[in-house]
Amino acid sequence: MIVIIVLVVPVALVVVPVTLVLAMGANGFSGAGGACGGSAPALEAGQAVDGYGPEQLKIAATIITVGQQMGVPPHGLTLALMVAIGESGLRNLDHGDAVDNTTIGVFQQGPSYGTRAQRMDPTTAAAAFYTRMLHVPDWQTTAPTLVAHAVQINADPNHYTPFWTPAERVLTALTGASPTACQVPADARAAAAVLAAAIQANKLNFLETRYRQQVLNMADGTATSDCIIDAHILQLIVVAVQAFQQVGISDLNRRCTGSTPGAGTASAHWKGKAVDFYAINRQSLTGADALSLQLIHTLDPYAPHDSSIGQSDCRARAHVVLGVLLNITNAFPDTCNHQHIQVP
Repeated sequence: MIVIIVLVVPVALVVVPVTLVLAMGANGFSGAGGACGGSAPALEAGQAVDGYGPEQLKIAATIITVGQQMGVPPHGLTLALMVAIGESGLRNLDHGDAVDNTTIGVFQQGPSYGTRAQRMDPTTAAAAFYTRMLHVPDWQTTAPTLVAHAVQINADPNHYTPFWTPAERVLTALTGASPTACQVPADARAAAAVLAAAIQANKLNFLETRYRQQVLNMADGTATSDCIIDAHILQLIVVAVQAFQQVGISDLNRRCTGSTPGAGTASAHWKGKAVDFYAINRQSLTGADALSLQLIHTLDPYAPHDSSIGQSDCRARAHVVLGVLLNITNAFPDTCNHQHIQVP
């Protein structure tokens, strides 16, 4: 049996490194323990939110669903809803406006987005919007109206500002998600501070205390130059901690410890650009089990483009097909007692 590990990366779907701030509960973490970001959208008969009725909310639910399927976090879902509200009031219009009557659909997209039928289909139109939005540099930290302006190329870059709050309300009403959920700390120290709280809450464990200390030193600003952990690695660990009940880590910066197994000083671990997860929810990982796959797909939308994972041979032997990923574009063999993630 031939097993194909599919790492499909559409050129337009390049997600830049994310730098935001996690929304958490009173103790620093939500109690749900599942993937953050709310549930699939649910509509109630006759439901209205902020003056938007059932037909408009049906379109909103479509926009949300497409984004969730593409791995877009709540901030991006809210951004898309903001644009749809600002452009059409969540209506699938078959005409434009006095400025440009060639634009149509819920996002008022022009001919460059495809045929008339494609632009008038809310599902296709939403996917096209997200594709371009994800390609805007720093879209998660730039003011939403400016991100929308970069995609829509409208006359007024501040046009969408009044529609952010209604978009938040629609997202929360349909999914229970907050636009600030699942966002990532702004820098390495902020991310490490979140992880320090996770250690205290027993949500984050380490096989070795020296790796635990690396995180704590990053949090209090005392890490030496040889013991720096890349900000993206810390951010990805934060996403894992938010998405699962418990996270176990077995390896971080090896230069800090002088450890040289495997690839030695050529390893991404030597540069502080890799993390090995040995357990999720107190279950050991093999790189081919269900939790390893869930971890990979959970982290992928938040990873820098051209990130890599190990354990390709483990998945091949288990006849496991990884599936479509946006930002993790490389896979290589590794031991089958953890899941390795590294960033460029």
